[in-house]
Amino acid sequence: MALANMKFTPEVLDTQSKKFAEKVGSTTALMPREEAVKMLQEQDLTVYGDGRFPIEDYLCALCNNAMISFADYLQAVTMAMGDPLDPVVRENFIKLDKDRSGTLDQQELGELLEGCESVSQKKEQVLELLECMDVDKDGKVNYSENRSSYLLLIENNKKFDIMIR
Repeated sequence: MALANMKFTPEVLDTQSKKFAEKVGSTTALMPREEAVKMLQEQDLTVYGDGRFPIEDYLCALCNNAMISFADYLQAVTMAMGDPLDPVVRENFIKLDKDRSGTLDQQELGELLEGCESVSQKKEQVLELLECMDVDKDGKVNYSENRSSYLLLIENNKKFDIMIR
């Protein structure tokens, strides 16, 4: 099924997460850019920007090296679908991922809650946030889980008390 000109949904995110992980072992691993281009081509996701620009050019501009992260791959998927991710979500995930592990741990999630009044209140809120976002229950939030949470919030038209922006 061609994905071009479709909406980016949690189901599409789940499918793309599985495809990426099947190729390189997990969504926290890096993938050779050439392999990512092949995966996109297999899904008829070859161009972006009204069909005028090759998606390979986008990946080259997005990544300065030959290996790409799942976040970068997902950004390319959504660009080719014509339903691009809000770049702020990707940028914020990268900023919060201080150790560059591809996941957000409790400490990194805690940075979202800098303004909390007390340490105990902050810890409790971090644990609640982690419980909601950590789908695979490994104690960390990977980019896929972060993006899925964002999509579900939009889909359900809910607002977080915490604004990432």
